[in-house]
Amino acid sequence: MDSTTPTAEQILDAASAIVIGDGIEALSYPTLAQRLGTYEDAIRLVFPVFETLLAALFTRETHGLLKAIVDNVERDPRGGLPSRIFGYALVAVFEHPFARALYIEDPEGLNRVMRSIDGVAAVPDFTVHPELLPALQDAGMIRPDADPHQVAAVLSVLGSGVAMAAPGRLIDSVADGLKLMLERGVDADVQDTTPGKRVFAHYAEKVAVRESHR
Repeated sequence: MDSTTPTAEQILDAASAIVIGDGIEALSYPTLAQRLGTYEDAIRLVFPVFETLLAALFTRETHGLLKAIVDNVERDPRGGLPSRIFGYALVAVFEHPFARALYIEDPEGLNRVMRSIDGVAAVPDFTVHPELLPALQDAGMIRPDADPHQVAAVLSVLGSGVAMAAPGRLIDSVADGLKLMLERGVDADVQDTTPGKRVFAHYAEKVAVRESHR
């Protein structure tokens, strides 16, 4: 084996590939060493505590997921509306290999890992931050008669239900249905959705900064 110490990024790349290919239970110092062609001690030099490795991996993958959603929102002329933001978020979880491997295919494994790291890192899921929808309403993206807290609660429950149902190839239909419901009951009737895009980009940036400093 090569005794060269791998970089943190190389270790996280290998860890992500193991989770995607074999599941979270397969991830360990020995499997990482085997995949990288090095010794366990070389990996422990970079990540002496396994839970720290998990936290770094989850944080990196969550940031990647958020960036994909932000990019889709920014490209869409109507992207600042809740229907578009949460429609893109739903599809992103299914299209992101790491998020799908955990959130959709092995939620029990995900729960075990999160208990082990005790909230050290963010996890790709459908939890709606309490600040997001009220901020979208303040920006004029949500109808004045809609209660943003009620909408957030419903979206969180729907996200959990989608994870349990794992609709697979039907995800586009599920996302279209979610967008339709939000368009009719939540979206404001506005022409310029740029304020909503700014709100969501700011929210995503805050999440990234917060998780990076945990």
